[in-house]
Amino acid sequence: MMVNGNTKKKELFYTIVLILTLVAMIVGATFAYFKLVGSQKEEGTVLYTGTLKINYINGTEIENPELLPLESVNYNTHDNVYRNNFAIESIGTLDQTISVDLEVTRNDFTENTLKYTLYSSQGKELASGNVPKSGSVNLANNVYLNQGEKATYTLIIWWKTTENDQTFEVSNVITGKINAEAKQIRR
Repeated sequence: MMVNGNTKKKELFYTIVLILTLVAMIVGATFAYFKLVGSQKEEGTVLYTGTLKINYINGTEIENPELLPLESVNYNTHDNVYRNNFAIESIGTLDQTISVDLEVTRNDFTENTLKYTLYSSQGKELASGNVPKSGSVNLANNVYLNQGEKATYTLIIWWKTTENDQTFEVSNVITGKINAEAKQIRR
């Protein structure tokens, strides 16, 4: 069988086009690779982390404290109240906003009989109110903590005295816990 001269020329032409296409692809891929590598910064990928460290100095649980009726309390009140000291620290590379809640699971006292007050470590009153019969009450919200910053708090729960006979409340029980939640903020 004889091969036509035009067919050989076409095969040679297509072979040359194929080789030039392969060379162009290799050159293009090599250029793209070096362009990508050259555009990378020295630090590469930066990972930001935020961690909230909570130290419940007096524990997380409120377990039937021994309360006696009081007219009022202040930061220095220690007797006849439930007192809990806790610290929250932002560790890692992110700043954080924190929220602190008091979650009551059981409160046998009459409505609005138990009160709470949250103090900063300097003795400044941050929040106060009535302890609910059940559910949560927000003690602090959107408290900003810089990276590495620590905030210390004191929660005091106390039994408010009234003009009425309160002896029927003596054996009542309160249980609950203190919860802290963080939202991390990237600067």
